[in-house]
Amino acid sequence: YHNFRHCFCVTQMMYGLIWLCNLQEKLDDIEMLILLVSAICHDLDHPGYNNAYQVNAKTELALRYNDISPLENHHAAVAFEILSCDTSNVIKHLTPENHKRFRSGMIKCILATDMARHNEIVTAFKGVIDCYDNDNVDHRMLMMMIFLKVSDISNEARPMDVSEPWVECLLQEFFMQSDAEKLEG
Repeated sequence: YHNFRHCFCVTQMMYGLIWLCNLQEKLDDIEMLILLVSAICHDLDHPGYNNAYQVNAKTELALRYNDISPLENHHAAVAFEILSCDTSNVIKHLTPENHKRFRSGMIKCILATDMARHNEIVTAFKGVIDCYDNDNVDHRMLMMMIFLKVSDISNEARPMDVSEPWVECLLQEFFMQSDAEKLEG
């Protein structure tokens, strides 16, 4: 499930939402870049086992990231390793200030895809809905996190003939994890 096709579907949905919701009028160019690159990178090098497995099995990722969103931290780290290569560095011409904004925003967006933080992020967003101010950087960041989360779990919004095979892939990934957990006790 967590493969290049999933990355493509999430990015395609993000692109569609950007146009459907007219985000190009609400966000600046750096924020738009954050959304699109985060969508591409949000599950980079996913091992197929969730965070609970990582922590319970005391995997290298769980140890490296101190049990805090090990997968999402890994995805962001791998993304910035790739972006540091000259041949794939689409952000090399950003000013130092914009590079810092991009990096911070992308990390926040990718970390927001950890389902353990779902209620926290949705509650925070609901808390600003009635007083949303597009000039407020924190409000825009929350909105960006929500858009990536929506794109990540958007499979259900696709036609049934497109979404059903994805459900099968996801179930297969869950069953593989369950089998591994049984073997490891």
